[in-house]
This record gives sequence, structure tokens and C-alpha cells, in this order.
Amino acid sequence: MNVRKFTALICTAAIAITGIRLNSTTTSAENSEETIKILPIGDSITDGYGTEGSYRKFLYHELTEAGYSIDMTGPNASWGDGEYTDPSTGAFFKYDAAHCGYSGYAIEEYPGRNGILETLKNGDYVNKYDPDIVILQIGTNDIIDNHEIDTAGKRLDKLVTYILENIDEDDALFVTTIPDLDPNREGVYDWFANYRHLADWTPVSDVNAEKWVMEQICEYNGQVKALVESKQKAGVKNIYFGDVNHTITDVKSYLKDGVHPNDMGYKLMGLYWADVLKEYLGNRTPSSPEPSVTTTETEPAVTTVPETSTADPSAPPVTTVTTVTDPVTTEPSHSGPILAEPSPGDINIDGVLNTADFTALLNMMLDKGSVSTDPVSWDIHKDGKLNIADLILLKKMLLK
Repeated sequence: MNVRKFTALICTAAIAITGIRLNSTTTSAENSEETIKILPIGDSITDGYGTEGSYRKFLYHELTEAGYSIDMTGPNASWGDGEYTDPSTGAFFKYDAAHCGYSGYAIEEYPGRNGILETLKNGDYVNKYDPDIVILQIGTNDIIDNHEIDTAGKRLDKLVTYILENIDEDDALFVTTIPDLDPNREGVYDWFANYRHLADWTPVSDVNAEKWVMEQICEYNGQVKALVESKQKAGVKNIYFGDVNHTITDVKSYLKDGVHPNDMGYKLMGLYWADVLKEYLGNRTPSSPEPSVTTTETEPAVTTVPETSTADPSAPPVTTVTTVTDPVTTEPSHSGPILAEPSPGDINIDGVLNTADFTALLNMMLDKGSVSTDPVSWDIHKDGKLNIADLILLKKMLLK
């Protein structure tokens, strides 16, 4: 299967499973000149550690090009516009640089880390900037430090609850997953020191450390999704799930240092958010998981699914989802090798190996539910467990 087409299809599948219920009554760019205030909250990935403007510059550019009046807001870089020149095309644009991203921050403070929750409270930033839309991406430093990941969702719940209590009912809070990481990359290797040994100081190999990190990321992202869904089921109308994890499909290509995206990674994230917010602002219902023809852009990449992490006090965060770079028309999801009978990878047991199986397997992992009762289909790694290794192998099968 063509790699670009597959990447675009995965993007479509990822968006379809995010469960974003865009049911707010808002105005579109065509019929409103109202300025929309966006408050990006997060760690170094929002801040733009090592890459000025992060995903924010691409988000701002895409929305303003679409006709929206956008005011990026926050306590940082609020003095004026930033500037960006595409190194490959020479294209130039200015963007509103304001944000609320803090490099090295965790969800909630703990020894060695400041917390976004305390920072928001101390500065009263949510009330002060009164945003129409909040984008929250946080948790990468908790992963880097391997800090109590099993209860990270509870810490995130406190942060999310605080934000919801301080925005209006007709405002929107988007809470997103974080991207995968590349913990063995030179320059950030020592940041993941907590993954290099067990509790009794038994050394952990680099291969197993990376696997551990990915498992923690997967666990955390599952908690993010579960938290948003629980709020929605409890009647909260203005919270939405975002899945940036699936934009960073190749950590080698889209991460600058193994933790922070490069401009291509940030562009994928910015384009993803632009699409999500256009959908929200246009009050359109997201497309269903049915096969569709969509125009997207992206670059060849193989996604890595998260699982575990450790951190260093000065190390900032990351996130993931799938997006596009060159216009590509995706094809119906039944494209793919036809299988004579259920076999490894045929998660929905329909006799066809395609992106629908990828979506089904990802749902099984995030929801801890079961789409297929036949382990032959989902235990691709043949270790008797449903884990990230199965997802990675399925992706490789689909890319062949």
C-alpha cells in the first residue's frame, strides 16, 4: 500500500475514533467577524522548546487563512507577533505568539518539577485571558520522570476540573494525548534515567527502556481519553478529546531531539488542530469511521505507540496523532490484501486486512475492550498479551 495514502488513512481513522463530540453552537468564518480567543496550555511542546512558535504558529496561520479572526492569548510571548519562514519553500507569515506553555512543567507539581495546575491558579490565567477555546496538552514530563503514571489521570482530572470551573459553558476545552518519545536519542538519553534500572537497581537495557517508556505513554493516553469520556458522560458539554499522538507518526523524522517535535512535527500538529477547530467552529459533526475520500497532506512515516516514561528536571514534553503535508487523496479503507480467513491482523474478522483493523486494535488498547474474541487476530506479537508490540506489527503489515 502507498505509504502516503496509508498515513492519510490512519489520520482519518484516528480522528474518527477520538470521540470528539462537536455539539456546540458556534459561528463559522463565513458569517462572523468575531475574534476567537485561543489559550494553548502545556509544557515545552506548547512553549516551543528549541523550535520557536511550536504548533501554535501553524494553527494560527491555518485558521486566519481560512478567514477566522484569531487571538492567541496567554502570559508568555504576549508582546507581539512571531515570524516564520518555511526553509524549503521560502513561504513567510506572521503569527500571534502568545501562549501559556512552560518548559519542564508537569501536570501538578512534585519534587523537581513545577506544575501547570499551580501555575494557572497562581496567575489566575484562565479567568484573566477569558479564552473561547483552551487546548491542553500536558503529561510528557510526568512520563519522562516515570512519575506515578498509574495515577496521572487523577492529577489531570484536578487540572481539567479547575479549567472547566473557570471557563464559560459556551467555551470549549480540548484535552489531548501526548506524542510518542524516542528515549535513547543522544541528548535526551539521561532524561529517562528512571527507566534505566528497576527498583532494586537492576540495569534495564536500552531496548527494554524504550519499550517501558512506550507502555507508559500508552497507559497515560488511555487515561486522558477515559477522563474526557467520563466528563462527557457526566453531562459536561464543553470538553472534547484531542489525539495529537497520532500526528507524530515517526519519532525519528518528526522529533527534533527525541522529545520535542521539529518544525515538520509541529506542522502536523498545527494542521491537526486547525482541522479540529474548523470542525468545532463550523458546528459540523465529525465524519464516521466509514470509508471516505479525503484530501490530506502528510509525509511517509511509521507511528510508534506510547507506553512508559521517565524524566529529567529540565526536560520538556511531547505528543501524537496523524496528519498531512502534500495533498493526498485517501481511498476507501477496504483497500488492502484480502485474506481467505481470519488471521493475524484481521481484528474485525471480516477477511480483509486494512486500516479498519488498525482502528479496531487501537480502540481495544485504549478502551481495554474487546473487538475480537479470537487472540489469533490481535496477538500478532504472539506473546499472549494485547500491547503496543501488536499495534506496531500491524502497522508494518499494512505498510507493506
